Amino acid sequence: MTPRSPSTRTRVPRAEREAQMLAVAEQVFATRGIQATTMDEVAELVGVTKPLIYDYFGSKEGLLAATIERARGQLLTALIDSWVANPTAPARDRVGGVVLAFFSFIDDHEQAFSLLRTEGALIGEASASVERIRQQTAKAFAEGLRTLPAFESLEPHRVTVMAEILIGGCERLAVWRSTHPGTSADEATDHVVTTIWDGLASVAEA
Repeated sequence: MTPRSPSTRTRVPRAEREAQMLAVAEQVFATRGIQATTMDEVAELVGVTKPLIYDYFGSKEGLLAATIERARGQLLTALIDSWVANPTAPARDRVGGVVLAFFSFIDDHEQAFSLLRTEGALIGEASASVERIRQQTAKAFAEGLRTLPAFESLEPHRVTVMAEILIGGCERLAVWRSTHPGTSADEATDHVVTTIWDGLASVAEA
């Protein structure tokens, strides 16, 4: 990214400025690494002062956590939109649609996902944000499964367990894809649904 010169700095609404900061921070964290990223660099690229970023986020850890939280919100929106997109489609297709939404989101937000792959370097607020992503994503999967007639009569706990298994498979395959290029989002979806669906279908039939 090219730094903005001081002469180009203009007063913008807080929400818009925050979105700019987070978009830049996502790129810098992913490119430089968490430890090497400095608030000075982020401020220069956004075209604001470093104290302003501290005013918004409190610290570099706070900025990182907010960056991850932004990605979390976008992912949840994508999953929820997918669940409701085709309410009359067969259950397998609806599950596949959500899995595809997951992999497509990761492909479109590779920089944000790269931060999650380095979770060993995350501490405090940022680490908690990663865990919230897992919990919220699994919750979205579980709530979606409960809307399917084949599973709506199951105990909530059992549906929650199935959702954890489903999202766990998606996460591990997503990590694998990051180091083994060549598997498209559609192919990854087929792998997950084909592998897991027989298990879900057997529960539905029972």
